[in-house]
Amino acid sequence: MNSGVWWRVGFLIGVTLGAVLLLLLVLWVRPIVIVIPAGPPATPATDQGERMTLYAANGTQLTKTAAAAKVTAVPVTDPIVRVGENLYEGERLDGTTFPEGKRKLRFPSGALIRQSQLDACFPDATVTDVAPATGAAAGNTLVTVRGTNFTPGSTVTFGGTAATSVTVINETTLTCRTPARAAGATAVAVTTDAGAATKANAFTYA
Repeated sequence: MNSGVWWRVGFLIGVTLGAVLLLLLVLWVRPIVIVIPAGPPATPATDQGERMTLYAANGTQLTKTAAAAKVTAVPVTDPIVRVGENLYEGERLDGTTFPEGKRKLRFPSGALIRQSQLDACFPDATVTDVAPATGAAAGNTLVTVRGTNFTPGSTVTFGGTAATSVTVINETTLTCRTPARAAGATAVAVTTDAGAATKANAFTYA
């Protein structure tokens, strides 16, 4: 064959080999993805925090002093407080004595709670009954006072005079001895950490 024929044969072989190599490259080599950014980031709008200003209802731009004059302080009646250490509440099983024999975690150290949540652990007491309801003016009558939310360390007064030998049996019952007072009906008050609870004319001195 002359040189022209050999040239054609070589050209066909080269084209065939190139096509095969290109196909193998497409099938076996991971393509390279080039990401072209769409453009520079958009400039934030002025209402997204770049610049802040306030205007009055009439359209007048306000200074900081003028804006402060248009607000009124609101009293915080139930502030948030931070617990300084683990605080536990009593947990009493049947058969245990007062106060509680067990504890469970109520507020962990570092917790943020409302003041009302803390105050709720010390509910107001009530006085519902005093027995006997009468006693000598000389005092020293042993009486049982019933109510709710009594706590260890509670105190009792009869007409403002402190009773003696106060023993808190549980949340609803305590005993004490009456102080000496003039004859007549008098109020009985039990004071706990939450304050005083009073029952008017609960005891009568004879």
